[in-house]
Amino acid sequence: MTLEKITDRVYANTEGRSGGNVGVILLKDRAIAVDSQYPVSARAFRAGIEKLTSKRITHLLLTHYHGDHVLGSQVFEDCEIVAQRLLRLKMENQLRNEWSPLNFHKTLESMKARTPERAHLFEGLRIVLPSVTFGDYLGLTDGEAAVEMIHTGGHSDCSTIIYIPGEKTLFAGDNLFAEAFPFAGDATVNPDEWIDALELILKMDVENIIPGHGPVSDKSEVEKHLSFFKAIRCELKRMVRSGASADEAVRYTGYPAFYESTGDRRENSLRQWYKFYSAKT
Repeated sequence: MTLEKITDRVYANTEGRSGGNVGVILLKDRAIAVDSQYPVSARAFRAGIEKLTSKRITHLLLTHYHGDHVLGSQVFEDCEIVAQRLLRLKMENQLRNEWSPLNFHKTLESMKARTPERAHLFEGLRIVLPSVTFGDYLGLTDGEAAVEMIHTGGHSDCSTIIYIPGEKTLFAGDNLFAEAFPFAGDATVNPDEWIDALELILKMDVENIIPGHGPVSDKSEVEKHLSFFKAIRCELKRMVRSGASADEAVRYTGYPAFYESTGDRRENSLRQWYKFYSAKT
């Protein structure tokens, strides 16, 4: 896997063919990986890091619990795997349910069927939990450079951004789908927290933003998503107050123009946003 240089310390792969974006942060005496995709692509990711540097990989930082970001974690089992505490709780629940020995094969085949182009990437899958969790914030440093994990919620309730202040660089996770319609269909999505997360990013000293999906971006892309999210929130709140149904909210044509939706992403997102705001009225 090719890792593109973003800054002297930060490299990333944003091709998107084998899962969510991944990256590596190079500190003085160690390398820190960000997200892990799937087992097969995670092995290629780790090989890419080891080709790039002789520094020992000590940590894997996870931005949220979705499979295309965490299911390769077994490849980094010798590292400290760090995540927001809700992420671990979700994965523990999955191990009791869909990833239990009784349901594992069925769940795996279902995931392969949904994304047949990535079916080969699941080979050898074994669920590995985070070994270190945190609440709102966790910081790492080597005395020269710092890495900050900040829990924001938004895309999911465990969504986290990873900030490298000395490099003016940030991994946004799936709180940013650069140059694409966002996926907001997670059951724990919170559009208000998502808006807060985008506003937080705009206040930070950041020049390079590595999204969860899509190309490396800057604040102009964040501003575009923030404007769209705020407009959606305004329209959905108005429709909920007027008694509109979820189907009517999905069919509504008055939302501002934005990136084209992939598959049913737009419908799923609008239904989840509608459900969120309906519950608040």
